[in-house]
Amino acid sequence: MKTILPVWILLMMGLMTPLDGVTLAGEADLLQSGQKAFSEGEFIEAEQFFSQVVAQAPDDHKALRSLAETKIKLKKFQEAEILIDRILKMPVVKGRNVQVYVEGDPNPHEAELVDETVMVVDESATEEKEQSQSFIRGDVLKRVPHYRVYFMKTGKMKLLPKSKTRIQYKGIPTATRDHALAMKAKVQKILISTQHGKAEEDMVDIPAGCFQMGSEQGDPDERPVHKVCISAFQMGKYEVRQKNFQAVMGSNPSQHVGADLPVDSLTWDEASDYCKKIGMDLPTEAQWEYAARAGTTTPFYWGPTLSGKEANFCDSTCELNIREPRVTDGFKHTAPVGSFPPNPFGLYDMAGNVSEWVRDWMDVGENYYQVSPEQDPPGPRPDLQACMRVDCIGSQAITNKVYRGGAWNENAGALRSSNRRDSHFQLRPEGTGFRCAKSSQ
Repeated sequence: MKTILPVWILLMMGLMTPLDGVTLAGEADLLQSGQKAFSEGEFIEAEQFFSQVVAQAPDDHKALRSLAETKIKLKKFQEAEILIDRILKMPVVKGRNVQVYVEGDPNPHEAELVDETVMVVDESATEEKEQSQSFIRGDVLKRVPHYRVYFMKTGKMKLLPKSKTRIQYKGIPTATRDHALAMKAKVQKILISTQHGKAEEDMVDIPAGCFQMGSEQGDPDERPVHKVCISAFQMGKYEVRQKNFQAVMGSNPSQHVGADLPVDSLTWDEASDYCKKIGMDLPTEAQWEYAARAGTTTPFYWGPTLSGKEANFCDSTCELNIREPRVTDGFKHTAPVGSFPPNPFGLYDMAGNVSEWVRDWMDVGENYYQVSPEQDPPGPRPDLQACMRVDCIGSQAITNKVYRGGAWNENAGALRSSNRRDSHFQLRPEGTGFRCAKSSQ
């Protein structure tokens, strides 16, 4: 008995080129068969069908997306990521300008896609049927999906049956890119979980000492400048990496995904829980500023100004309207931890990259800086771990926790050692991460 190999195997073996014997109708049939197999949970079959379509039409972003989604179902995450990257390399286009390939015509035609699906009688099928079997009418009147396109060269609108037409965008729509980015983040988070094991935080010994906390040149909540003395403690050398956070917490809320990128966009609760699970705590606000300054008295721990070589903030590549167009730090979003020089205590990214949650509440009832103790200030209402229901009685409207250090999505001023920001402890401020601390005793 003669064995007939499937087309997808022949393509992989190099015994058949992508266009040998291929028709647009066949391509549409393969895509439809793949979609049917996927919906029925037959993912190996779906993979074979979609692979054939991608081999025939390498720039078909819909086929690439379908194949990537199938690879994810089959737990072939690295292969899925490669396919997603192919989509993301395509330019983003606005509008619906396309190239139209019609079966029997080797040349593409410039057109505008007016309607994605129009259900009408296939006139070409009717004509073919009348020539050969004019006495059969049943199937001829069946409505089938068509594209409605406007041809640029002729200025005419036409309906084209999908089975005999391929529509190719000159790039990908914004919605497709957004979906591909979401798919990639999902795949990367899975890969982080499968490729990395136990969480380990490198700690730096911070010596005891006193410093002047706050700034007279900063925002009102940075005043008055006051003397604070801190006992020796240990501080995380780096912002908590995503691979460590996932290993402990089993989740990853980050918008910008990477094993060695800092975890970002998480709640204060999540940051606090992580530290507690590894036997540590968030640093107090006083500990954080003491460690960030590391004996310095300038606005930034490296000096009075910045050039872009010291920290990651909203620079010329940042898409926000607060960007600094004259400076480039090398990163559009977050950077792998430790990408910039450490401060004098040996701590990395104490300014920029992601802001960092600290233990303290932001007291809106009174200025805590005016009444805080000199030795190891714990912050206002340290007894309140969470401000919910009866726990909030007498809390003086404390609902926000403090975060420090500035981030990739903030301007240069936010990177000052004394700068303070706050947010509700259950919200996820974009670009906010954390590091842990523990007592040296």
